[in-house]
Amino acid sequence: MNAQALTASRGALVGPFQGATLPFTLPTPLDKPDRLAEWGAGPRMSVCALETLSGLRFDVNQGKKSVTLGFVNLDKKPLKELTLASLTRPGENIFKQQLDLVANYAELREDGGAEILAQTGGGAAFWASIVGLTTHRHKYTLELLDLAISLAIHVEMRFKHAFACPRPVDLSPQIQPMIPTPGHASWPSGHATEAYMTCAVLQALIPHGDKYREQLERLAARIAVNRTVAGLHYPVDSAVGRLLGASLADFFVARCTGQKVHERGFNGPKFQGPKDQVLDFDPRVSMIDNKSGYYEYGSSASAIAASPLLEFMWTKAAKEWQPLK
Repeated sequence: MNAQALTASRGALVGPFQGATLPFTLPTPLDKPDRLAEWGAGPRMSVCALETLSGLRFDVNQGKKSVTLGFVNLDKKPLKELTLASLTRPGENIFKQQLDLVANYAELREDGGAEILAQTGGGAAFWASIVGLTTHRHKYTLELLDLAISLAIHVEMRFKHAFACPRPVDLSPQIQPMIPTPGHASWPSGHATEAYMTCAVLQALIPHGDKYREQLERLAARIAVNRTVAGLHYPVDSAVGRLLGASLADFFVARCTGQKVHERGFNGPKFQGPKDQVLDFDPRVSMIDNKSGYYEYGSSASAIAASPLLEFMWTKAAKEWQPLK
């Protein structure tokens, strides 16, 4: 109906066509980052999503049962690959041990059911309630977080495919998950990866982000553990997701700001206590002191070039958190 009305209106208004009467010039330079502000959210996200993935590559080591995520600064010559994260898969014995913990966590389902259901899509409302994130004031922040999560999903799915670890329900029919099991592998946990990435990106973006650290990290751990309560993940899935989320957050912030990153790793076969004792996920364990046995942290940092497009998005998002005047 609108199209018909507009067609009739045009016929009554435009008169004889006179060609191009408005002045215009083709803009230069090409690929100017500021031009992102002129596009709709969808096209803007498409442009930047490709930028987050450019230069990433995966290397599979069949002998070590490990997969390494690397990055090549495509705008620097000579090209040099930097290692971001290297994950080594746990053995079958560890997943069998972990299954006992998954069964025990099921006792918490009745109390945590509503929260688990609310977090199935990532739990955006939970993050917003801590930092005061709103749609009317923080448009670019929300887009930036969407870009970060998109990056995390692509990377975690590539790792999941490579490792092909079975879900808890594949090991025992007694697990009976409280929500449908996703159609992809278990290790690493996607929810844990995305939660810890969101946690770190928000701390880096928001002024005085350290003031939010404790609550944000508690929320990330809670989202991760809830997936075990639901019967979808082993605790070791959350442990490696925490590492991967932190690594991807470092990389994402570096691509937005030009900071340096440390190589990180997770040694799955070492996710055991003394005498092969089963380990639960413990978010208090340091990921940077190399004392855990399974978390690995490189001593030297490598520089990653900032993407002008992502830097524009970061700057716009950061301005949204400046005090009102």
